[in-house]
Amino acid sequence: MMNTSKFKEKINSVWHSDTFYKVVSVLVACVIWYGVAMNNTTAIPHEVRGVPVTVDNQTSFITRMGLTIIGDEEMFSDVTIEGKRSVVGGIGEDDLSVSVDFSSVNGAGVFTLPLVAENVSGREFAISAVSPSTVTLKFDRMVTKKFGIDLQIEGLAVPAEGYLMEEAIVSPTQISVTGPDADIAKIASCVAFADHDGELTESAELTSDIVLLDKEGNPIDTENLTMDVKQAQISVPILKTTELPVKVEFLNVPDNVDPEKLKYTLSHSVITAAGPVDEVDEYSEILLGYIDMKALDLDSSFQFDVVLPEGFTNIAHVETVTVEFDWTDMVSRSFTVTNLQLLNIPRGYEAKIQTERLTEVTVIGPAAVMESLTADDLVAVIDLSKRTVEAGQFKAAVAVSAPAKDLVWAAGEYTAVVSVVEKNS
Repeated sequence: MMNTSKFKEKINSVWHSDTFYKVVSVLVACVIWYGVAMNNTTAIPHEVRGVPVTVDNQTSFITRMGLTIIGDEEMFSDVTIEGKRSVVGGIGEDDLSVSVDFSSVNGAGVFTLPLVAENVSGREFAISAVSPSTVTLKFDRMVTKKFGIDLQIEGLAVPAEGYLMEEAIVSPTQISVTGPDADIAKIASCVAFADHDGELTESAELTSDIVLLDKEGNPIDTENLTMDVKQAQISVPILKTTELPVKVEFLNVPDNVDPEKLKYTLSHSVITAAGPVDEVDEYSEILLGYIDMKALDLDSSFQFDVVLPEGFTNIAHVETVTVEFDWTDMVSRSFTVTNLQLLNIPRGYEAKIQTERLTEVTVIGPAAVMESLTADDLVAVIDLSKRTVEAGQFKAAVAVSAPAKDLVWAAGEYTAVVSVVEKNS
């Protein structure tokens, strides 16, 4: 333990040292400065930098005028305040509010408007300056307008032979553009571009940005515009060409008639068409339709619409084909047919033909055959399997033929009366 005399000697040495007096002097000066500062009422300036400018047009009368501020740039200002040093030294951007005075706005256009700063801190200081003191804003009415999409094709091509490029299809066909009335008024057209390098041998799907153009054909700045769709899908159908023979077929052909022996011509025997690349080779011919032998007489000609498979294009635009018959060495005669027969009478029924003869039956055939043809060569057959049979009396269709004579048939529709009764069990 240090003895008392040594401790007193050490204290005396510190008390009388220069260092001790220097430290004490500094402490006393600080206390005096603080006291003076706290009691000083002189206002001093202080600048608060980067205070956000509030542009709140939702509650402003400009909204009621149908106007909107164009552009969304953030704005900041520097605010100079004055007050006690102890107050202004602690003021930051959150203690201040800077807003725009819209009172001079009276319609669409560009206005230079004053900035107004406000103390929102609840502490005592004065606002002496705002820099910048004004802001320039553009006001306009926001409108929405629909525009059809035009398609510009560049560089699309197919081989010179064997392929066909149909009209390209753009989707969507129109867009909606929203923006300032003045900017919308500049839009003259809305364009998508179909561009491809090299020849196409199959259908293509392309994507294009949608470009807004003015009346001079220059792109329009879309900074202040909003498009509901910004890209378009472009379908470019590529078809493969082909030559398709056409044909007709015959209905109600008697067994003794070979249609191949009939002489006839088609106004167009081949149709030049184009179809989807992956389908066109599946078709070797086109069936135009059917000719009913019952409707075929020496005055007959037939016209058929050309109907191609779905997705095919009729390149030559041959819409109809006419079938003309060569009746050289063919003649027509009328007969009364008495040989009427019933076929396929259902079980449990008895049937009888009530009609005894068919008169004025038109029969057509080669002149050499018709010279010797008699009514005995003709037979009229009623096939009950081709209809529902019930007890009673009804008219039934009759098929007239000359079974033993080549290339002879009856033209026209004929019926006979048949009676049917149920058999007694």
